[in-house]
Amino acid sequence: MVEPRFDWGATRVTPKQFERQIEAVMSKDLGCVTLSEYGRSAKLEERRLAITFDDGYASVYHHAFPVLRAHDIKATVFLIAGYAGQMNAWDINIGGLRFPHLDWRQIELLAEAGWEFGSHGMSHRDLTLLTDAELRRELELSRQIIERRSGCHNGWIAYPFGNVNARVWHAAVECGYRSGVVMGSRPAEVPEPYARIRSGIYLFDSRRSFEHKIDGRRQWLYSRVQRVMDLCSDGSVIVKRRSW
Repeated sequence: MVEPRFDWGATRVTPKQFERQIEAVMSKDLGCVTLSEYGRSAKLEERRLAITFDDGYASVYHHAFPVLRAHDIKATVFLIAGYAGQMNAWDINIGGLRFPHLDWRQIELLAEAGWEFGSHGMSHRDLTLLTDAELRRELELSRQIIERRSGCHNGWIAYPFGNVNARVWHAAVECGYRSGVVMGSRPAEVPEPYARIRSGIYLFDSRRSFEHKIDGRRQWLYSRVQRVMDLCSDGSVIVKRRSW
């Protein structure tokens, strides 16, 4: 989220942070592209940056979109198809805090501005824990809904909680996906096109750590930080699994 309201989690930045981060991006020799454009570019010497948002919160439209539009930057959003226009009841929400997701009209406006969309499942469930029937529904139905409503047919998926294994990968291929992204590390049994590694940006990131991440410096350090964040994410899976 790019969210001014308080939240117990660190998986957000404030609008002021985000604005400063984009200013840092613009000060460097980086080509800002959508994730599909990033995947298609074969020249390794090109310095490219693809900005992605998981979950599809409405704050992306209200706070990130104006900043990126001012710099002619287009981003990629991974939507939880079953929660468009609803509050984030899928999350733990300590203290009863709730945040709205993008509605379909906002998604259409972002699409008209050149943004693209991928799937984050139907209900943000850990795909590795589902039955074959549940897994196929999460993958196939979410892709169909998002493509129909947004007009974007890029075939990308961001696995909920960053969790993927060989069974999920094979199911994703069968359901029409062509690429996927994860946080932290890529499982050895999943080929890179279906598990491209991203750098997470969090509330505790300073300008220095943000610039390190986009420059690819000190990756050993930030990969360890990401592993801690992944463990916290897996804790959420344990708590929420009771309600699935």
